[in-house]
Amino acid sequence: MSQMQPILEAEPSGAPSAGSTAVPQDCERLVAALIELSPYRTVLRPLLNDISRIGRANRQISAALTIVELRADFAHTGRLRRADLGPERTALLGFLEYIRFASPDFLRSVGEWPVGGMRDRG
Repeated sequence: MSQMQPILEAEPSGAPSAGSTAVPQDCERLVAALIELSPYRTVLRPLLNDISRIGRANRQISAALTIVELRADFAHTGRLRRADLGPERTALLGFLEYIRFASPDFLRSVGEWPVGGMRDRG
C-alpha cells in the first residue's frame, strides 16, 4: 500500500503562512492597539513590554500578529479594529486573557502571589 502525499495549497501571494515567524514591523505598537481591544486593558497596559516580548517569541501569536498587521494595514493606518482580527481573534484575545489571569496582580488578588509564598490557611 502506498502512502498518499498531502496536497498543499499555495498561499495567496503576499499572505504570510500560518507557520510564519515573521514579526510585525512595530510589534509593540500593534500589541498596544490589541490590548486596547481587550476588556483587561487597564491591567495589561503596564505589561506591554513583556506581552510584546512573549508575543514575538511565540510562533502562533507572532504569526497571528503578522497576519492582522497586514489585514489592518496597521503600518500605514496605525489603527486596529475588532473586525481586523479575523480568525486570529480567538488566539490573540485568548493570549491576552491568559496573561491577565497569570499576572502578578490577579494572582495577588486571589492570594497566590508571590509564587511559592505561604498562604493563609486560617
